[in-house]
Amino acid sequence: MVWRTVCYTVSVMPPLPAVDPTAPFDPVAIARQTGAFEGRAAEAILAWVMDALGHLRVGCTSAFGPEGCVLADLVRRRWPDTPIYTIDTGLLFEASVEVRRAHAARGARVVVVEPLVDLRTQAGTHGPALWDRDPDACCALRKVAPMRRILDRLDVWITAIRRDQAPTRANTPVLSVARRADGSAVLKVAPFVRWTRKDTWRYLLDHQVPYNRLLDEGYDSIGCRPCTVPSAGAGGERAGRWRGRAKTECGIHNL
Repeated sequence: MVWRTVCYTVSVMPPLPAVDPTAPFDPVAIARQTGAFEGRAAEAILAWVMDALGHLRVGCTSAFGPEGCVLADLVRRRWPDTPIYTIDTGLLFEASVEVRRAHAARGARVVVVEPLVDLRTQAGTHGPALWDRDPDACCALRKVAPMRRILDRLDVWITAIRRDQAPTRANTPVLSVARRADGSAVLKVAPFVRWTRKDTWRYLLDHQVPYNRLLDEGYDSIGCRPCTVPSAGAGGERAGRWRGRAKTECGIHNL
């Protein structure tokens, strides 16, 4: 697996531009620096973040899909005080809640964030089953808005997405900039972008990491109950999400 074969140390990795948490990150400088991280092992990237930027507010996000479980496990092992934020939309599968609890029980510092609008209020304002009529609006309320609140707590956001998960993620850089609601910048770090699904499963199985049991029942990617169906590998890894619609992302990674 990629992270096992690393043959360099964190100390030789090029430094990021000077970081001032009260000022925006420089997108041009970050774009220039991200190339230096290509080919680096995920664990080395995580170690660089913790060593170089640990004085800032560093946190992870995970929906406890396969990659999110890997991230939670790596962070738990070496940096257990790092928060792992996860959004509970109120529409999750019970199996998704179970795996989240399993990682918390192992020592991961899981922080659950919920939408400010509960499902009853949402139905009263927008009508029932908004996810059927306007899934973008539902995601904006139940996923994107909570993610914005998470970004308000962070200067550095570590995410577990991979490039080969979907065409929309194919060009994801290791380092980029996300924006809070007020336009200020958060450094976004994606240490697993070069991993494949095979890399992910090798780590999960080799380290006996808890994962969502629905992944053994025909689901390849798991979101909210109303918008996720089994795909069993047909049509791509995220084919079971928003089946029959052009929609492929909830919007979190567009911030």
